[in-house]
Amino acid sequence: MNSKSAPTIRVLFLAPFLAHSLFAADDYKLGPDSLPQEDVPRGEVTKYRWSSKIFPGTERDYWVYVPKQYEAAKPTCVMVFQDGGGYVNINTNGQFRGPIVFDNLIAKKEMPVTIGIFINPGEVPPAEPGQKPRSNRSFEYDSLGDQYSRFLLEEILPDVGKKYNLTKDPDGRAICGISSGGICAWTVAWERPDEFRKVLSHVGSFTNIRGGNVYPSLIRKTETTANTAARSCPIRSAGCGGIIRGNSGVVARRPARVFQEESMLP
Repeated sequence: MNSKSAPTIRVLFLAPFLAHSLFAADDYKLGPDSLPQEDVPRGEVTKYRWSSKIFPGTERDYWVYVPKQYEAAKPTCVMVFQDGGGYVNINTNGQFRGPIVFDNLIAKKEMPVTIGIFINPGEVPPAEPGQKPRSNRSFEYDSLGDQYSRFLLEEILPDVGKKYNLTKDPDGRAICGISSGGICAWTVAWERPDEFRKVLSHVGSFTNIRGGNVYPSLIRKTETTANTAARSCPIRSAGCGGIIRGNSGVVARRPARVFQEESMLP
């Protein structure tokens, strides 16, 4: 995922993963990149369970996709997904089918060999039998600051890195999410552009849930006040949006693009 692969990455971001969005028409026909293809090597997906110290008291599932072309001797690109259970789902009702898309695009050499890490938001286990766990999703995803980036960099990536050779090149690391997971993806790159420089935000919740509405003004201020090193930070972001329709017509809108697709800072 170096700078030369940016056009391919943009195609990866905006085509296969948008093929079956949450609000797509019921009769939408999946494209070939979202369907298993003959003679395409299939990667392996393994499920894990994690108890976090950075988000104390929370537990979560996460999945690791490893392409068939993975070579342990070579540092491998990595892409992290929030709400990972939805993105890793390859069943007939899967909305994104991440592993299938990865299989097909890697086989066609339209994206580099990439390990996918699909992480669910944390839950606090119930205190008593019969109770439901408490979701920590909004706190983890909508909050500004570096807590979630530290969770990735200090807990999840090191754990996956014990088994697989993950690149430490920030241009080889991407992060993706939808809604609150979309703003979370941006926040990780914004806080740690030395670690993540590719962002995919599906209808990101850049609104005042937990302060995310400040980003447009924050970026403008950073553009005019940042030092030379920060101004050259090459974060690349792709985003999408849409219209939610109810029986009475349009009930909500999500902006199609909050930030430019190219470098966020000049």
